Amino acid sequence: MDLSLAEARRLALAAQGFGREPRRPTLAHVRKVASTVRTIQIDSISVLVRSHYLPAYSRLGPYPMGAIEELAYVRRELFECWGHAACLVPVALHPLFRHRMDAQRNASPWTPGRSKPGSAYIEKVYGEVAERGPLEARELVDRGGRGAGSWWGWNEGKAALEHLLACGLLAVAGRRGFARLYDVAERVLPRAVLDAPAPSAEAAQKELLCLAADAVGVATARGLAGYFGLDSHRVRVKRAGERFRPTWPRLVKELVEEGRLAEVDIEGWRDPGYMAPAARAPRSIDERALLSPFDSLVRCCAEPCFGFVQPLAQQLYVPAERRVYGYYVLPFLLGEALVGRCDLKADRARGALLVQSAFVEPGRDGRRVAAELVQELGRLRAWLELDRIEVAGRGNLARQLRSHVRRGHLGV
Repeated sequence: MDLSLAEARRLALAAQGFGREPRRPTLAHVRKVASTVRTIQIDSISVLVRSHYLPAYSRLGPYPMGAIEELAYVRRELFECWGHAACLVPVALHPLFRHRMDAQRNASPWTPGRSKPGSAYIEKVYGEVAERGPLEARELVDRGGRGAGSWWGWNEGKAALEHLLACGLLAVAGRRGFARLYDVAERVLPRAVLDAPAPSAEAAQKELLCLAADAVGVATARGLAGYFGLDSHRVRVKRAGERFRPTWPRLVKELVEEGRLAEVDIEGWRDPGYMAPAARAPRSIDERALLSPFDSLVRCCAEPCFGFVQPLAQQLYVPAERRVYGYYVLPFLLGEALVGRCDLKADRARGALLVQSAFVEPGRDGRRVAAELVQELGRLRAWLELDRIEVAGRGNLARQLRSHVRRGHLGV
């Protein structure tokens, strides 16, 4: 089976929930987005708005921002886990992640009822959460010393809590500000979910690969594996003397043989693509949206399907003078293409949405892109309850965009 690049783009957009914006988004629409994309990345950067609020906005428009917390921490329909990164995932998928938790437990210094050298502190932390939870890491009686080798500079208490979370012994009961509140899993997750049988590691990974194909539309084998982090080091737990070998390349082949995935050749792709056998690309999609740099469409589809390159490392994690487009850069989706990008910041003290740079992609009509982008910026400004838009001079679209703002062409 062959697919054109345009068909691959439409498959990705439809699978990711674009092209169906409701007139008045509700909690039910946000629930549908979460069940469609299946993984909403969480990140501490809040220069515009927390990243996990944006995927629903990109697909629905202005929705009640509290809906994400309602689904995750009140109704318990989403739970926090490590997929490809820290994510909110539908709680129904918890059994498919349990093999990772079990692997962490088997390799861990302590699990309940098992004594190992050096495990006393972790046992103490678990006991305190069981007695006093939910707790922030800073609320532990004994937070321990500063941990060695932690990327985030965690102390021993925070590291112990994260370890217990990875093992599935603790869960995130909520957040205070952005700080996690840890509690024992039995007090957070629905009993029916905890009691549901967990498939074997390979069966779970096969199911996750199929769910990834449904969510992304079409991807290479590595792309499918990356959607839920099957290529992550966190899946690569091994015991002493064992050598890790990734299983996803073999599992993708087996899924094709079983008829659960279809292999396709896609225009311009070096490697074959894989998709759900019943998936069909719509004839057209007319969409307009600003996308979080952490959006699953950007992460998995931007480069292979849209020819749009935006590595996060070139924006967020390098000194300012080395950034190509700015800091918090949002791609702009128009029609069926990613046509531009802009670096945005919410200056709440001044009530301003700052457009710190604006770029149009090569070969795109800058006048049309600017006219459409300013409408989308006006809608975002209203959703964030800011008073005005200010456009800086950086980027090949900035002058046209500033002209539209000055003339008040901001839409709703």
